[in-house]
Amino acid sequence: METSTKIPFHALINQNEAGIFYLEKDKIIFANPAFSKILKTNLNLIVNSSLYDYVNEEDLSIIQTGIEQLLTGKIANFSYDLKLTKEPKIQRYFSVHLKLQEGEENANFIIGSSREATNRVQKFEELTVHKSYYSALYDNILDGIFIYDYIKEQVQDCNSSAIKIFGYETKEEILGLSRFEFVPQFSSVFPNVDFHDRTKYDGVRIRNGEAFKTPGVFIKKNGDHMIVHANVVPTFRNPGEAFIIFQDSTDRVVLKNQQKSIQKKYKEIFENSHDAIVYTNSETRVPIICNQNALNLFGVTSFEEFANLRPKDFLADKMVDGLTPNEFYRSKIQNAFDNGKDQSQFWLKKKTGEIIRVEVIIICGTDNRKTPNIISFFRDVTSLFEARKNLNQKNDELKKYIDSNLQLENFAYFASHDLQTPLRSMISFTQLLKKSMSDDITPKQQEFMDFIISSSLNMRDLINDLLSYSRLNTTAIKITKIKPSELLSTVVKELDADIEAKQAEIVIEDLPVVINGDYTKLKQVFQNLISNAIKFSDTSKKPLVQISGKEEDQFLTFSIKDNGIGIDPQFHDKIFLLFKRLHTNLAFKGTGIGLAMVKKVIEQHEGKIWLESSLNEGTTFYFTLKKDIQLKPSLQSK
Repeated sequence: METSTKIPFHALINQNEAGIFYLEKDKIIFANPAFSKILKTNLNLIVNSSLYDYVNEEDLSIIQTGIEQLLTGKIANFSYDLKLTKEPKIQRYFSVHLKLQEGEENANFIIGSSREATNRVQKFEELTVHKSYYSALYDNILDGIFIYDYIKEQVQDCNSSAIKIFGYETKEEILGLSRFEFVPQFSSVFPNVDFHDRTKYDGVRIRNGEAFKTPGVFIKKNGDHMIVHANVVPTFRNPGEAFIIFQDSTDRVVLKNQQKSIQKKYKEIFENSHDAIVYTNSETRVPIICNQNALNLFGVTSFEEFANLRPKDFLADKMVDGLTPNEFYRSKIQNAFDNGKDQSQFWLKKKTGEIIRVEVIIICGTDNRKTPNIISFFRDVTSLFEARKNLNQKNDELKKYIDSNLQLENFAYFASHDLQTPLRSMISFTQLLKKSMSDDITPKQQEFMDFIISSSLNMRDLINDLLSYSRLNTTAIKITKIKPSELLSTVVKELDADIEAKQAEIVIEDLPVVINGDYTKLKQVFQNLISNAIKFSDTSKKPLVQISGKEEDQFLTFSIKDNGIGIDPQFHDKIFLLFKRLHTNLAFKGTGIGLAMVKKVIEQHEGKIWLESSLNEGTTFYFTLKKDIQLKPSLQSK
């Protein structure tokens, strides 16, 4: 039987683009031109050859097994991509599909079809490689990934990062979870969002084939909420199924919120600061932003007006530290660049024409720029500048006054000592002269000598009082506890002669039990005031001196009242001045230093002294002493 007569549709088969061939067992008994083209072998050489001749050794056993199973009826069809033999440079593939010819007389005949398969096999191999890459990426990427089915409402799969981010230990704990189990309905982070409702709408978007990004909140295994940013992408494998690729953004969002809060506080400080604050571009020297106080300080109404100002417009002096306004401004900025900070003062001319003194601090910004912005702080210090100027002037005056007082004290001290010697000589020699002339002295000579001795003694008293006064400033007070009753008892005893001579009455009324102060100096105060009360008495009356004291909140107040000749109110402010004697009558002896000493001692005890008096109506002296003066170590003896 001829082959051509046994094969129907001979012309159709020969024109077919697919390779068609017949096998008798493994022997090729017919092949069309397309099969010859696939094998790249002459058609005459193919017929009567074995199919095995065209199959690479790697696939030979596969095709042999397939043909055997077809012939024995174990399988009805066999399909495989076979590797062609004898292709050393480029490996080629051809696909075969074999089927046993029906009918008992054709029991050993196999019908085969074939196509070129090289490109498809290569693409498949590439796809297999890519699949392994994608699988490695899926399993090892830091982002969490899970596949969620919005129709079945359950997790289908997830990667290891998702397990870790959720806080689970195994994949099985996540698989099967519904969104209602890992998505809260409400969250404080997004207070106006119903997440159950929104994720339901997400499912509609996925079924429509839409991919989108969305923020959200997931619930971890331990119940904590985490803020996530997710990409939701349809798998296009099953309707409603999507990849959900997410990151835990909780820390980032919290940090961002904190930064917003900090920025808000900085903005509040910037806008409400008492200083004028200006940010300037360090390269262009043009202001970027300023607060309202800067506009007020420079006397402008808008930032645009402020930005157009140049140093020559606001520096009042044509030369500052020997530099022009532009040179001065540039030097300040350069110093800030070199040292991180510059501080200076200058006179600023406002747009309104007013000139004020400003203190300016310029610092470099802390941003990570190669040329960071400049931040300038301006403060109006005109009042402070004037006050400091006046204070410096007062300090200079005070220094001169202190130096003068020190010189006066030194002079008084040394003069007192130096004048004592000639005075003693005058008194001694006058007394010797008077004694040696006792038999021949005339009344007039007697009068002259008595005057010399009396004047010398008065001079000696004046020098002693001046020496005592000068020592008050140089001698620190020694604080002790004093019983006023005992101190006054001692003073009265020491004034006993004066009291007896004037037949004065001393009345001591209520007194504090204990006071704090310098015993010796306070004794001088009482002694001087009581002595004056006796001395300046009215000759028509018996002298009466009343002494009393009382405690108040922070001070002790004493009064010494007499019924003497009184003091005209016009002299009340002058009576405590040094060397100020109101009575020129020689009957009232004194140096004019006593009340000045009293005032000085009371001031050292942080108190004050004053009087109430009128002519012929007696005088009352009041003075106070600080109760807790022992707490002031600077006033105590070192």
